[in-house]
Parts: sequence; structure tokens; C-alpha cells
Amino acid sequence: MDKKKFRAEIKARIAALDNSYITKSDHAIFENLISLPEFILASRVFTYLSIEREPDTRAFIDYCVKLGKTVALPCDCEKNGSMSFALLEQPIGELSVGVYGIPIPPEAAERLDPKAGDIIIVPALCFDEKGYRLGHGGGYYDRYLSTHPLISIGLCREELVVASVPTDDYDRRADIIITDKRIARP
Repeated sequence: MDKKKFRAEIKARIAALDNSYITKSDHAIFENLISLPEFILASRVFTYLSIEREPDTRAFIDYCVKLGKTVALPCDCEKNGSMSFALLEQPIGELSVGVYGIPIPPEAAERLDPKAGDIIIVPALCFDEKGYRLGHGGGYYDRYLSTHPLISIGLCREELVVASVPTDDYDRRADIIITDKRIARP
């Protein structure tokens, strides 16, 4: 199956998820994520700010800030598929809306490059058992991870873990998948 058709099927599955399941799974994913040794040891977290029905990262970002961890969010998503991350220095509610309707830090925010021990939270519509993800189709995270090797953690609702995701040569696997039911290291 091609990615475009598979993406449409997964989006339909996401839309059909019950709101109570969304709430319960968000809480369980958060608890699994903050218990992860890689998270506990990391002083810097590169993450996305969840929108729509993605697993919630807002509570996670607030938790990181309370712990004194440095948080960086994607910015500068270019049409060529490249992106960078910038330091989050203000409340989430004060972020401007960037490309694709995603809240981003201000243009003047300090850009950060990852270093040893940093983690990155990777968004996806779904993941497979091998750690491959089906994203929204821009390839931003695959490109970023190909030049910035760091511990990648995918968040996914258990009901959206599939046996296999269609992949291309450039697709990158996540090192760890966290769902509402488990922590997997494919």
C-alpha cells in the first residue's frame, strides 16, 4: 500500500477514536514518558507541540519546564524539508503560529543543535512494531534525524500501532516507542 492511501486510512482511524480514550491514553503516555530513564537523564528535550488529536505534549512540556529542563521546539520548517529547533522561553499560549498551523517560538529565539544525551520526541500518525513512523508527509523529522543523531522517542496511541508502515530508504526508525500500554525498544 502506498503512503498516501495508508495515511488517509490512519487519519480516519484517528478521527474515529473515542474522546475518553484520547484523554486516558494521553495520561498514560505522559506517565510512561516521564518514567523513561533517557528522559530522566536528559537535560535538554527537543519536542513538538501537539495539535489536534496527536498525543498530548503540552503537559509534558510544562513538566519539563518545572524540572528545569531545556525545551526546544521546531521552527524554520522550510519548503525544502529542512527544519531547526529553537529554545522555548515563553508560555506555550504566547507562541505564534507557523507553517502548517503549528505553534513555534519567535524568530529571535535561540536556535539549538542537539548534543550527546539529548532526546527528541517525534510526532507521527502511527508507528509500526519496528519503530517506523507514518508522518504527515513532509519528511522533516527523517531529514533532521539523518543529520542529528540523538535518542528518538515516538509517541503513539496503542490503538494506532500497526504491523507495518510503508517505508522508503530515507525513513528513520524511532529508538523508543511509547504508547498508553507499553514502552517498546524496537
